[in-house]
Formats: sequence, C-alpha cells, structure tokens
Amino acid sequence: MIFNSQFPIPQIPIMILSNEGRSLSLRQSTPDDAPILLRAYEDDSFIRLYRSNNAKQTEEQLRQTITKRTQRTPTEIGYLELMLEHKQHGAIGVAALGDYSPLHKRAEYLIGLFEEQHRYAGYGIEATLLILDLAFNTYRLNKVYSYVYDYNDFSHKNMINLGFQHEGTLEEHHYSLREKRLVTLYINGITEKRFRNGEKIQKMSLRLVGRDITQPPQVVKISSENRLPEDAGQRFLEGLRALANNTTEESV
Repeated sequence: MIFNSQFPIPQIPIMILSNEGRSLSLRQSTPDDAPILLRAYEDDSFIRLYRSNNAKQTEEQLRQTITKRTQRTPTEIGYLELMLEHKQHGAIGVAALGDYSPLHKRAEYLIGLFEEQHRYAGYGIEATLLILDLAFNTYRLNKVYSYVYDYNDFSHKNMINLGFQHEGTLEEHHYSLREKRLVTLYINGITEKRFRNGEKIQKMSLRLVGRDITQPPQVVKISSENRLPEDAGQRFLEGLRALANNTTEESV
C-alpha cells in the first residue's frame, strides 16, 4: 500500500524478490540451487529452449556466480533470477528478468521448465503471470519483452495467446552451436497499458494466481485534514531510524 502526501516519504531499500500463485511460488535463486540448475543446464532438451550456447560451468563455478549475484541488488546488476517451485513437485523451473533498463523501464523475460511433462501442464503460464505481476505492479516497469527461438513454436504461440504482441522477427540472427545452424528469433513484448487491458490475463490470473493482477496497486490519498503535521512525520521517521539502529547494534 502506497501513501501519498505533500511531504516526501523516503523509499525503503527493500526489493520484493518472491511471488506466489495457486500452485507455484517464485523466489530468488540461491547458491544452494546450483546442483539443480547445473543438471538443467547440462540437459540439451532444456537449455536449447532456455538459453542457447550457454557457457559451461562446474557446480562450484555456478555456485560462485550465484553468490556474487546475490551480494548485489537486482537493480544494480540489471538481472533477477527466480526459481519456480511447485507446492508438490518442488523446483520445476527457472525464470529471469534481465537486461533491466531503469531509463527505459523495461526488462527481458526468460523462462524454462526443467521437465518436459511440466512444460505442457500450464505451469509456464502461471509463472509468466507471477513474473508480470512483479514486473508491472511491484517493479513499475513499462515493458517486458522476450526473444523466442524459431524452433520453440509452442512457447511463441502461448505468449501471443496470453497477451504479448509479436513485435518483429530477426531472420537468421543467432547461430546455435547445438542446432548447428543460424536460428531466427521472434520478439514478443507487452507494455503496461496492454497488460492492464488484457482480458485474457485478467481471467487467467484469477484462475491460476487467485487475484486479478491487471489491477494497479491501491493508492491511498491522505486528505489535508487527516495528514500529520510535517514535524510529526519527521519525528516518526527519526524514531524508525533509531529503532533500526538499535536492532542492528543488538544483533552484532
């Protein structure tokens, strides 16, 4: 909940790095996820759909990569990786928002499900809805876009059906070492305006997420009669800082 007032309220430097639907939950990847991610990266049937020509790493190298990534905020490095966890099956996939641009308010979306049987069970749609919820309602992005390989027709059609717009085709743009050929890329994108007006997204999110994610976060406007005096607000903020400092000192 966001409060609007005439005196500025400083932003709390905490970024929400999780989300939850009816069957899936998202959380930021940790170094302990290295073994399962490595198995996925070594599986050709997965990696050819998720990230072609992915650089090979050992488990320890991957663990160090994730460790370094989690030591900085996603906005600093322009990248956020999230594990997809099913309430019964455990970790079933991974998603990411990358190439983040604060100026243009956009990010690239990637998603991959580890096992083939999970790719056709609707989990990818639920995960995409959870990502879009974070992107537009929490991170305040204006656009999310994705590149899809020409041999991944299932994913391409699903994105268009959900509400993404096909924005262009890059003919023979990427050489795939696994396919041993030049691959065409499809560019699909969705703006905040398109997201807010997406009837399919509204219906699917109510069913799969449990809420209408197309609705913007509620903004509560405080009238001048109910607004605290500026000096009272300042004292309140100073009290919060003092409490935070005391908590930090006690934990040391």
